[in-house]
Amino acid sequence: MVSQIHNCQKGMTLIELLVVVAIVGIISAFAYPAYTDHVTKSYREDAKAGLVRLLLWMEEQYTTNGSYPAAVDNTSCPGCNLNLKRYDYGATSGTEANIYKLSATPKLDDTCGTLYLNAAGVGSASGSGDCW
Repeated sequence: MVSQIHNCQKGMTLIELLVVVAIVGIISAFAYPAYTDHVTKSYREDAKAGLVRLLLWMEEQYTTNGSYPAAVDNTSCPGCNLNLKRYDYGATSGTEANIYKLSATPKLDDTCGTLYLNAAGVGSASGSGDCW
């Protein structure tokens, strides 16, 4: 009887493992910037929603008290659920009694910069890009 020696390879070689790691690295290099861009946009959308809630609160104050609040900051509207970790909120008054502009200033860099919402509900931004 002749015994046969089988040389079976089990597992992966170092080269195969390095190829897999390189492929994962290349995919990650493209995926991570897209992910961070998506997260930034979601924070921006949350800030815009906060500005709308603050606008509604301002109009409610006008309806209730006959005037707009003299000062608006992060704590003015307790029911607005503002995202205070990412943005600072405020308002500036115009020359007339019914003109004001709400603002959401990002705490970290954002290409859109500060987001604004005026009394008519029209949004704008201080930075560049399609922010509204």
